[in-house]
Amino acid sequence: MERFAAAWDDPARRAMILRRLWLVSTGFTLFGFAVMFYLIWASH
Repeated sequence: MERFAAAWDDPARRAMILRRLWLVSTGFTLFGFAVMFYLIWASH
């Protein structure tokens, strides 16, 4: 946890952490929508 706190104090590393979290959350969201559209499309 100390390493995360140290990384969070550095603005450049904080931006990198937030960018990676944003990419992961966006990826999960897009994957979820893709699964929903596939299930709806495949059911017809």
